[in-house]
Amino acid sequence: MSDRSEFPLITTLFIEKNDENSIYLDAIRRALKKLIPENFFDARTTSERAHENLKKKLHALLPLVRAIICEDVPGNASFLCLSKCRTNGFDFFFNLIVNWLIPGKRLDVGMVYAIDFRMPEIDNETYTLCEVGIRIDKREELEKILRDFPIIESDVRLGVSSAYYARRILEVKGLAPDHKTAMVQRYIASLVKRLPKFFDTDVFSEMQHVLVICHDDFKHQRDVRHLSRIISSHYLFRKELLSCLKTMPGKRQVAVKIFKAEVAFPAGQKTVLSVAVGLNFLRDKEVFDQRHLLKAIKHYIPCAEAIEETFFINRRGSEQIITLYVEIEKSDGKEFSVDEIALLKSRLPHDLKNHVARLTLPVFMPRNEEEIMRNILTLSNQIKYLRDIPQVSISFDEQTDRNLFFTIILARLIKKDKKPLQELFKSGDTFLRYIHDRTKTVGYLRKKYPKEATVFRVKFPKDSFLRGDHSIDLYRARQAVVNELNRLVGEFRDFNGGMIAKQNELLTEVRSQLSSKGAKYSEILLENFFYSLAPVIMRTVLEPHAFKNLFEMLLEGLDAGVPAGHCYSMKMKTEPDFCFVMMVAHTRSILDDISKAINKLHSNSSELAQGYIKTSETVCMGYIYRCTDIHKQILFQKTLESAAEMFASKLK
Repeated sequence: MSDRSEFPLITTLFIEKNDENSIYLDAIRRALKKLIPENFFDARTTSERAHENLKKKLHALLPLVRAIICEDVPGNASFLCLSKCRTNGFDFFFNLIVNWLIPGKRLDVGMVYAIDFRMPEIDNETYTLCEVGIRIDKREELEKILRDFPIIESDVRLGVSSAYYARRILEVKGLAPDHKTAMVQRYIASLVKRLPKFFDTDVFSEMQHVLVICHDDFKHQRDVRHLSRIISSHYLFRKELLSCLKTMPGKRQVAVKIFKAEVAFPAGQKTVLSVAVGLNFLRDKEVFDQRHLLKAIKHYIPCAEAIEETFFINRRGSEQIITLYVEIEKSDGKEFSVDEIALLKSRLPHDLKNHVARLTLPVFMPRNEEEIMRNILTLSNQIKYLRDIPQVSISFDEQTDRNLFFTIILARLIKKDKKPLQELFKSGDTFLRYIHDRTKTVGYLRKKYPKEATVFRVKFPKDSFLRGDHSIDLYRARQAVVNELNRLVGEFRDFNGGMIAKQNELLTEVRSQLSSKGAKYSEILLENFFYSLAPVIMRTVLEPHAFKNLFEMLLEGLDAGVPAGHCYSMKMKTEPDFCFVMMVAHTRSILDDISKAINKLHSNSSELAQGYIKTSETVCMGYIYRCTDIHKQILFQKTLESAAEMFASKLK
């Protein structure tokens, strides 16, 4: 039987069917003779059942891979592969033969070709035939190739049949960054093809942007799927945020993607937790970076640490959208548990809304020397007896990028055993840096004991006093100064800190009551709501359990939100001594109308406390009416209800 008759009809996309003398068809037949078992196609028949069996037998053989050593030309070898047509299948086959027959050495290619063809007498499949001819000069290299070829053959059979296995095989063997970029592009292209509802061709622009931001080591250490997940997350976040900006321009939107990944660091393979975040800014000069994200994560997993050189932020020009990425690990070396990951997934999207910081411009305000002299005189006049303790005035001075400054005036009696303040600070092993201004004698007690007034500043790092949104907690910073000064100097009277101390006592008691009930809340939300209380005196005289009740109503109101089709929600609660009201609305205008209605009641300032808070989605106003008269409580409730209903009717 001739070469042509022992094969079924073969056609290609660029050869006429009647061109039986084509060199391409001859090349295909010669290659098939080397790959397919002898007399394989002799079973061709018109029987439908026999035809189907032949097709199944052929498909069961594929892919076929073979190495042929040219006996007549020493050092030459050919490697052939026959498979069903798959995009980039030849690229994978060529890369494996040339770069991995002898690992670490790229072989010289003497001949290479690939051709797609069909056998219409068998089926309608398109097949790919590849051949790579190489030159091998050393006998020992040829022997090594023949010895190790079964491993390469196995990889080829897997890779040309599946794009997934092709990626995994090349990732294990290692890819140059440019080759890996090409594979990422193919992976993204497959997403566009498989998921057109989610991915459009503009995803390639996102891919290019992210890959440019990442350094080569970052790309080299992560596999193609890992890089593709990062790119697709950033793309989907940006797409969603841009859509939300059009439909809900005044709302903070946060998207979070968390997943485990294997990374090949120089020190070895490590499992990390990948965190991708997308959010929008609402005001100018808002910032959000690794510090803010890590602080939010540490709230739930204190031992979480960012891995160096894994953070990048993606922001285009001055647009109000950012996406960012970081990998984290535990400082104790343990892996993140399923529960910890689930906790982060459920809590972070909401918590991060409160961790967006805002840049503040430095304030230029020269110190008021007249006020300092007045305070020195006031403090010295407080010392009237030998047993009197030092009198101290502490006021915030300024902040820099890294430090806080407080100005302190300390008035005291000088006795024989008193050490200079500078010496006390120097020997006290303190985090406060003493900056001396002046010391002067401002009078005498019993014409014998001098009254000394010292003006100085203290400087200390502000990192420990940053809240979740990176605003400075000056109350806590001031209290730290008070405690340290008490340790260094001894007991003293905090002359201008009485109100602050009372506020801290009330807030501490509220925290204690919330903790005893196991309440889950944001510390920033609690503090912001507490320090919004008006009139200010209420922050010191209000009953702790009353504010605790109002704060719990706030948490419930935020969880429930405003019902669909309504402009506000209102909840009321009464006790023998109190009436509580919590309003949640989309805009503040309704709250202003209610405040005007309440003012008409002419309530005593000590009877009514109100607190206000604004979140990214709603505004909330809470009221505590301190009154034992049930009739006044009812009047108060009806006044609020009437004002709210009137506002709602205006909108209609």
